[in-house]
Amino acid sequence: MLFIKKYINNDVSFEGLNSFSAILGESPSNGARSPILWNKVYSSEKIKSRMLPLDVSKENMIPLLEQLNKLPSFLGGAIAVPYKELVAQWCENNISERAKEIGAVNCLYKKNGKLFGTNTDGEASLMTFKERFGNLTSLKILILGIGGAGKAVASYFSDYDLTVCSRSLEGQQFAKKIKSKWIPWDELNKNIFDSNVIINCTSLGYGKDIERTPVAPETIASLKKDTLIFDIIYQPLETKLLKLSKRAGLKILNGLDMNLQQAVLAFKYSNKNLLSNAKIEEIMSRE
Repeated sequence: MLFIKKYINNDVSFEGLNSFSAILGESPSNGARSPILWNKVYSSEKIKSRMLPLDVSKENMIPLLEQLNKLPSFLGGAIAVPYKELVAQWCENNISERAKEIGAVNCLYKKNGKLFGTNTDGEASLMTFKERFGNLTSLKILILGIGGAGKAVASYFSDYDLTVCSRSLEGQQFAKKIKSKWIPWDELNKNIFDSNVIINCTSLGYGKDIERTPVAPETIASLKKDTLIFDIIYQPLETKLLKLSKRAGLKILNGLDMNLQQAVLAFKYSNKNLLSNAKIEEIMSRE
């Protein structure tokens, strides 16, 4: 595996593995959850495989994908920020219809000997929201941010009364594509009070932006008390948005269960074993 190590910025070992999967991103070695979840299943089922976090710079991402595409021992895996849209472009026609609509890939797996891209973020977001809050019929939904994850979430929530809020015209074009409404970011405060559900798909609240919130504290305090706040970030478990929303008496949901469900779906795609989704989830949920 030495020939692919030159594309990777962190130290990884392939020793003793018959096969491997990976999460590829700018810095997944800095706390990505997928390796922990996937490796629980590999260990539990005594499979000689591991999921490895691979830190990759933008200029090395496509060369690395080209090498992994030719490597029989590479099963597939997850794509982390900020490469979900880049990988979708690289996949070209080897991509699911939903991922093609979203324009972003968060999961790779081998199909007919080649890497194939799909997106499990949106499916997992809708699944976890319904499990926590029930049906969305008659609710007005507002999604903040329309990057790779935002597009995935918006695509699956577009069957309902959805408005997308973004800074770019790309967001407006995507909203039109999925037959949803769009508002520019500078009109957020004029429109937010009509919403029953607010979903944060921006990075505000995570990493270097951990102390920031996409919605001003005074606006959060003025929202209707039955407003549901869903932040797809799971590190930290309570972003500033969720803390302020909880303080205001609103119902909240973080991205932890969404992350678990997308990992279950992605593991099933990549590993093609006979375990049921329920069994994979049960193993991944173990302490």
